[in-house]
Amino acid sequence: MDGTLGILLAGGRGTRLETGAPKALVRLAGETLLSRARATLAACCERVVVVAPGSLVLPVPAAERLADATPGAGPLAALVGAMEARAWELALVLGVDLPLVRVAALLALRERLGARPAVVPAPGGRPQPLAAWYARAAQAPLTAAHAAGGRALVPAVMALGPALVSGEALASLPGGEFAFLNVNTPDELARAGRALDARGAA
Repeated sequence: MDGTLGILLAGGRGTRLETGAPKALVRLAGETLLSRARATLAACCERVVVVAPGSLVLPVPAAERLADATPGAGPLAALVGAMEARAWELALVLGVDLPLVRVAALLALRERLGARPAVVPAPGGRPQPLAAWYARAAQAPLTAAHAAGGRALVPAVMALGPALVSGEALASLPGGEFAFLNVNTPDELARAGRALDARGAA
């Protein structure tokens, strides 16, 4: 794990979840989404940095916290800011709203990076750059895309020519495609909770 940086993007407002809490502080199966994501990254990476607006109060040590310089500008800006603010050789980026992603699946994804600038899972054929590994070669193009006014993360990441993992290859990873469920609605939150309960009972 030497030289690996876990970048946790935790700035979502969580409005669509209808809990009244910022997304990072929404509770799921007894834990916040923040604590789940931090634990996952800590198991994969040497260091972790949590990126969120400075106005958002989070139970995170100051050394691990990075204020989003342009809150509301989207995940590309937050990701570029983290890459520029910390030293790293390999970065694992995780959105706080992916609570079912398994450590074993992320480590298996890392093995598929090869010489590419990034390796990105694509559940249902849709790239998910917020549960992906990035090599140093990805930083300059992502920074350039942001500097040119880009806000959307998927086009910027796809322009890198990443290794995409989808279909049977993704289904073979621990948890399969469902492990990359993005939790944005009350129904998705409930589905994730049921999945975690079933996992705990297994």
